[in-house]
Amino acid sequence: MTATQEMETIQCRKCGENMELMTAKKHTGIRPVVLMIMGVFCIIFIGGALIGIPLLLLGVYQYTAKHTISYCSSCGYYFKVRTAEAETD
Repeated sequence: MTATQEMETIQCRKCGENMELMTAKKHTGIRPVVLMIMGVFCIIFIGGALIGIPLLLLGVYQYTAKHTISYCSSCGYYFKVRTAEAETD
């Protein structure tokens, strides 16, 4: 049995039902969009590429970042799953 198969059969700590693996956004809300807008504003109007580019990149990262969670569809309990990186020989 592989690590992924073992993770799929985890029982929920709250209700005892099977939990499923899913991918969710790491940063929710409007903050990533605001950071991207501020970055573009700084680059265009203020001329602050030193401030604008990092703000823009941080906003893009936060907008696209995801993590794997184990989620119980019965009660809504979830926790972050640490995934092992595949080793290449």
